[in-house]
Amino acid sequence: MAIRIMKTFYERRETAEEIEFQFKYLPLANLLFFLAIGASLAPCGRLANRTLRICGVLLLLYIIGILPVWMELEKAMRSGSVLVSGSKFSCKNPLKVVISKK
Repeated sequence: MAIRIMKTFYERRETAEEIEFQFKYLPLANLLFFLAIGASLAPCGRLANRTLRICGVLLLLYIIGILPVWMELEKAMRSGSVLVSGSKFSCKNPLKVVISKK
């Protein structure tokens, strides 16, 4: 079940020529990050502390879920076979990474 939840953070398609990753929830992760920064700058109170903790836990879960993909992308970037398109701030045009298997 934990692996199934981790795979919801990205979508992977593999063909004979390429591997494609699409990060659909990256805009939400960015929003959580900025919300955590805002909560840390806010005056200390119950709401700010809870918001910071919740955002921190959710961001940590996101990072753990996306870590295997990051490792694979880092390896492909070293070989120079990566094509990146889309935006990390857009839900309509999400970040898409294509690794060619040449």
